[in-house]
Amino acid sequence: MEKIIVATLVYLWLSVSAVWGQDAIEFYNRGLKSSLAYKKIECFTKAIQLNPNLAEAYEKRAIHYYLQWRLDKAIQDYTKVIELKPKGANAFLMRGLAYFKKEYGEGYSAEIKNLAFHLRKRKVPEFSKSLERAIDNFSHAIDLDPQLASAYSYRAKAYRIKGMMEEAARDSTMVIQLRRDQQSMARAYATRARIYRELGQDELSEANFRKSVELDPYSPDYPPLHVPLIYPCISDTPTLKIISRLGLVGIIILAFVVIFKLTLTTPQKKD
Repeated sequence: MEKIIVATLVYLWLSVSAVWGQDAIEFYNRGLKSSLAYKKIECFTKAIQLNPNLAEAYEKRAIHYYLQWRLDKAIQDYTKVIELKPKGANAFLMRGLAYFKKEYGEGYSAEIKNLAFHLRKRKVPEFSKSLERAIDNFSHAIDLDPQLASAYSYRAKAYRIKGMMEEAARDSTMVIQLRRDQQSMARAYATRARIYRELGQDELSEANFRKSVELDPYSPDYPPLHVPLIYPCISDTPTLKIISRLGLVGIIILAFVVIFKLTLTTPQKKD
């Protein structure tokens, strides 16, 4: 009789677990299909509540937290992904980027600090602990995947900001040699350009920036200070020439144009 009871309880537990698992996947899929960021987060959160070991849900939720500058939450989720999948290089890369962003604080106000940072000549940020953690995470990602060019390129940026020019130049050159993707290469050339500029080698700096622009004209690594360097690629765009003459006002206008271009949808024609 006892065996029958135990077997029945085990069966019921397995049945309930299976239902919960199915529900978690259902909410996860809803999150993937939703077009609204807050709805995606809600669905992924529900999936996690039903299945706390669903690494994919943590990972998807984390990227939306990251994009919203909710960096502590993003770091928590990527930490959970690493616990569940310790051999995944991408989670270390993204957690490193979240720490990198924390150099400027939390929330959307941090984006203004990020822009201000690029407008000033500053080597070592105030929040060095976050920068150190970013470098550690990029290094872990590289250990797991030595061909991960993006990890080298971001670590190079972090090294340069920290004032470690030799290490930054080494990582940037590694990215260029790997030739894995254009964005990482553009980022590497932009980092090398800044290194050369700080060393007073203006010709090499400009050459590297031009190469960066050729590879990725929309990279955030050189605007707004180097809009004139984009001229050879988009010389037929008079708006940028006007903006480059407007200084800070032009930069703000350009930022608003980019933001609204990304967020506003084209109105649909009514029959």
